[in-house]
This record gives sequence, C-alpha cells and structure tokens, in this order.
Amino acid sequence: MIPDRIPCGHGTQPIGKQELRFDPEWIYMPLKKGGPPLKRTRRLLAAIAALALTAALLTLGTSPAAAAPPSAGRAAPEGHGTCAATAPGSALRRQGAAWFCFKTGGPATARDLAATHRLTGAHGPATARVAPRDPDVDPADPLDLCKESDKEVNTSRSTYCVQHPIGYEILGADRKVVEHAEGVVVTSARVGVSEWKEEVRAAITQETPKMPKMTIGLRSDCTGPCTGGAAFGGGQAVLPAVGRELFTSITYRTTVLNDGVARSQPLYHMTGTILAPATPVNTSNDWQGPWLRCDNKVGNGPGCADDTHMANVTFHKSQYRAAAVTYEWAQKKLKSAVTGTKVNPLHRDPNSDGSWTDTKRRRTCRNLPYPFPADPVLVPEDSCDEFPFARSSEGGKPNNLCVDILPKEVRGVWDVANVRVMRGDPDTAACVRSHVTEKDNEAAGNELGQATRSARILGGEPYFVIVDN
Repeated sequence: MIPDRIPCGHGTQPIGKQELRFDPEWIYMPLKKGGPPLKRTRRLLAAIAALALTAALLTLGTSPAAAAPPSAGRAAPEGHGTCAATAPGSALRRQGAAWFCFKTGGPATARDLAATHRLTGAHGPATARVAPRDPDVDPADPLDLCKESDKEVNTSRSTYCVQHPIGYEILGADRKVVEHAEGVVVTSARVGVSEWKEEVRAAITQETPKMPKMTIGLRSDCTGPCTGGAAFGGGQAVLPAVGRELFTSITYRTTVLNDGVARSQPLYHMTGTILAPATPVNTSNDWQGPWLRCDNKVGNGPGCADDTHMANVTFHKSQYRAAAVTYEWAQKKLKSAVTGTKVNPLHRDPNSDGSWTDTKRRRTCRNLPYPFPADPVLVPEDSCDEFPFARSSEGGKPNNLCVDILPKEVRGVWDVANVRVMRGDPDTAACVRSHVTEKDNEAAGNELGQATRSARILGGEPYFVIVDN
C-alpha cells in the first residue's frame, strides 16, 4: 500500500566549513488514484531534494561547482606543470587546496639567476677576468659556467653546468594559485674519464608565507652507454628556507666498448612533494642535460666530452718555463707556420704509434742537414723541444725549415721578450726547435698527453694551445 506522505530526509550534510541541516519534516504529496507509478514518484522526490540542496547552497553563498572537490576523472589544470589532486578529507583539502602542482623548465628568471649566483658565490667567486671567458676554454670550476650565463644548459669541452628553475603551487577549487614557491636546481660536473661525479645544489629562491614545507627527489639516467644514479641517497630531502641550499651528488659511469664512440645525455627525473599535515602530495617532472660524445679510443679507458667545443691544451710558464715560452714565441713570431692558435689549430696525428712519433721527432731534431746543437753550457741537460709537436699532424717538419731559439729567464721571469734567435728566419720558418731542459721538455710532453686524454682529442681532431703565466 502506498502512503500518502513520504519522508524526504533528515540529519546534516557538511558543506565546506559550514553545515547544511535538514529538519526531519515530511513533504506531503497527495497520491491520487491513477497517479504515476512509484518509480517515477521516487525520481521526482530525488529531483525535489536536489533542488532543495541547491537552494540551500545558494543561500550559504556557495555554488555547487565550487563546493565539489576535484574527482579522479577530472582534468588537471593546464599551464601549471604536473598537477595532482589533494586527497579528500586531507588537511590541505580542508584548507581549500584542491590541487598541488609542480613545474620545471623555461628560462630562469632574474630572481632565479640572482639566487643561483648568490648560492654558488658561497663556494668561491668566478675567476676574475678582464675579458669574457672563451666558451671553448674549460673553467677552473664547472659551476662558473652557470655563474656567467643565463642559459639553462652551459658547457665547455670537459665541463657542464645546468641550472633548472622549479616551482611549487597550491591551487584552489577555482584553479587559482593560493600559495606558491619558486626555486632552482643546479647540476655541474667535469667529465673526461669513465666515472665522474656531478654536484647537485637545490634551493628555494622565494615563497609565500603560508606555503608548506617541500621536498625534492632527483634521479639521473643516461641515453647510450652511460649510467647515472639517484641524489639524496635515493630518497627525498626537505628544501631549506630561502637563502640556504641542499647539496648532494650523483655518480655517472660510461661503458663504451673498446675503440667505440657513442652519444650520451643525462636525463633528469625530479619528484616534488608538499608535506601536508596529514597526507603528502607527490608529483614529478623531467628535463634534459647536455649531449656528450663518449669514446674508448683515447688513453686506457672510456670518457666523454662536448665535442661542439674545440679542445685546448694549456701550458703555464711558471710550471713549464722554457717549453711554454717556446710555444708562445712561435704563436707570436712565426708568420708562415701552423702554430696551434684557435684560428690556426693543430690536429692530433691519427697515427699515434710511438715509432711513428719518434720518426717525426728525429726528422726535426736529429737528422741531417741540421742536427740540433745541444749545448749544456747554454742550458744544463739541454734538449730539443720541437713545435709543432711531433704528435700533431703538423709536426715532424724537416729541420732545415725550422728556426732555432734560446728562451732565457730574466730576474725570475720567463717571457718571449727574452728569447734569442740562434739560427733561421722567423718570417719564413715552418717550425721551431728550442733549447729546453730535459725535465721541462718531458713535463710539457706529459701535459700534452694528459690533456689529450682528459679532453678526449681523437685522431684528426683539432685543438689549440694556450700559454699563460
């Protein structure tokens, strides 16, 4: 038997921070004989109840759309990076937070760069220079590459530095930003050997007062024959307050097969977490590092370099004395020779066999018609230091094409101004033979060999010579 009145409902329903109360009254609906069936009546009653709920929400000043939390199937907000819905019933949701978003990439802002330079400056200033640094010259500290540039990925031949902006945002149900924080992740390394360590720095550069604490997790993998690893011990680390930084490292290894060459690129995967009082909210994003050429053709094992930069070999006059002065003098005085400048570079001889290098050295220093006149009175343990190097394609010139010189130290200073020409014409000479002690000659040769390995100079590849104090 169908009753002539039906209870609509009773109790309370939570709406945001307020409560909507239904009185346990009855809605009277006279059911006439021959009226609609019971199923239709129930649908009608449900519609009436929904209208009553909507009217009550409007009375409270809350629209049904705003009151509804984001559902699992609802599309995430666009333009805010990677977003995750806050958990129903969580502290963040109760505080009006509907989404937690994490974004990376894009050009670093002036604030990001200022903060990066401020943080990296705590580890020592960039090398003082009168002129901008040559991008093909490796800095003493890879971090200098980020200090000197506003680009995201910065490289030299054997170093790189990546500065990547990051951002954390809390959005309300209306998808407007409620709280936010901005920061930067800086990764830098020196490559060239089979295993290298990348330094990782992360910092928040600005944040709103009520932004909860945030954590960061970072992992790097490589394309090609390279393996990366995880920062922060594979876990998450809490980002400190503005003005401080996190510091950790990632170890990389390259495994190129013997005599092989391959391309590798670090790929970063970062997780961002906001530490809500009850349930943490997680999301992630990815970015890319520099492209590196890795080989196993130089020295006794594999290593990598950025071959978009020409390699260089540096000789300090304070360390290599007469040998370094010889190379500087040749670059400044010889007019008809390839002297290893950046405009007129040397090339590593593809035939690196030791017997072939000795043959070229004998041709310049020992053979007729002008065997090198070593003189221990002029220079103790005198030896012939040839330039261009015998290990370069340009080396091994016949000695009748060379000019002979004697570098001298004057009042403790080695300088090209004190070089004396012993034989030949600098205007027409194609090579130099210099009076250098055996010790300095061998030390300079070892430096050339070490630089060839660390800069991964392959056979036939160009390189330039730098001489400084």
